Amino acid sequence: MGKINNRRNVRVDCQAVAKAEGPRGPIRGVCRNISIGGMFFRGPRLPVGSSAELTIDLPSGTIRAVGEVRYHHAYGDGEGMGIRFSRLSQEDLAAVTRFVEAAGK
Repeated sequence: MGKINNRRNVRVDCQAVAKAEGPRGPIRGVCRNISIGGMFFRGPRLPVGSSAELTIDLPSGTIRAVGEVRYHHAYGDGEGMGIRFSRLSQEDLAAVTRFVEAAGK
């Protein structure tokens, strides 16, 4: 039986370069997928529950957000962490929304 998807927001593949600034300094990775509510960061992991300042280089420009690590997961292309956005400017939210809508078509 497949996993039930209880997400509130549409999530699309991303593959953009990303950076997370956590309690032990910056880590680099890839935004595997993104929605207006959060992202999956493929790369080194921060502890679940920790906060991170995020930078994601979307094709339309760099967005900045603050997020909370919600879970760890390993995919076939690598492990990483699911992050829920807790702070995102209106401008950056609009940029993520445009990216998600364009990728979903």
